[in-house]
Amino acid sequence: MQKSSKNSVKKYSVWEEVFESAKPMTFHAFNTGRITGKVKTYSDTTSFPAAIDGNMALDCDMMAFSFKHPEKGDILIDCGFSSSFTDNPPYGNLSVIMKIFQKLNNIRYSQQPGEDFENHMKRLHLKPTHVFLTHFHPDHTSGIPSLESSCPVFFGKKENSFYYRLIGGSHLKGKKIHLLDFDTNGFALEPFEKVLDVFNDGSFFAISTPGHTKDHIGYLINNKPTPQFIVGDAELNRWAMENGIKVNTDYGKQGKKDVYKSSGMIQKFTKLYPNIEVHYSHDELVLDFGPMG
Repeated sequence: MQKSSKNSVKKYSVWEEVFESAKPMTFHAFNTGRITGKVKTYSDTTSFPAAIDGNMALDCDMMAFSFKHPEKGDILIDCGFSSSFTDNPPYGNLSVIMKIFQKLNNIRYSQQPGEDFENHMKRLHLKPTHVFLTHFHPDHTSGIPSLESSCPVFFGKKENSFYYRLIGGSHLKGKKIHLLDFDTNGFALEPFEKVLDVFNDGSFFAISTPGHTKDHIGYLINNKPTPQFIVGDAELNRWAMENGIKVNTDYGKQGKKDVYKSSGMIQKFTKLYPNIEVHYSHDELVLDFGPMG
């Protein structure tokens, strides 16, 4: 196990300074499959507006993202679903524990021909040099086994635990791991309390947004002319955020508090800087307001 060898250097006091140093970088957002389940399975039901039925079905895309850094090469943010979801539907290469959990919760996964992570890598001619995870849930890590063992995987230090490794199964087997440590290396950049200038060049920021998981991370790609903000699962999707529906948490009362706090910071950030483009890991494909069986 290795930790990232570089400490963050505080170069910026406000985001305007960050955006002034933006670099032109090719960006891709691609859908690797679909998740279908009840809204209440993914969400904090106490946040539901009166008109929302928790049993309504929600079909969500499973997104992954990439950008080409001028020096570091192709960078991935999450990997989504591998081709195992086509070869072995409906749960692909999820661990046995996760397969049981998803079946008990009536959550179904699907993938259309050509949507798999490996096909997107070929289609976009990507040769990833780094993978950054928003969090350590298996729908975001399924594609990692198909990458070269020399490609390091970065995620939050607090998710390097037995619990997260258990639900992640074997997705990180043989991979080089680097941990992002916000407590040691992070600095405040309003409205966020802890961010990391990942490559120390102002091109790419990791943003601490805990709640859905203990060390959930959003990412800001300082792309010119339009910065890209990857929210991950800190918000369920755009529809949920616009309706005040908060995502669920996997660590109890403190997690719920963190969900609301991170959501507030994200919403403030997107209002302060409407020039950025916002991406959600599970932006909705279809909303079906009929109840699921």
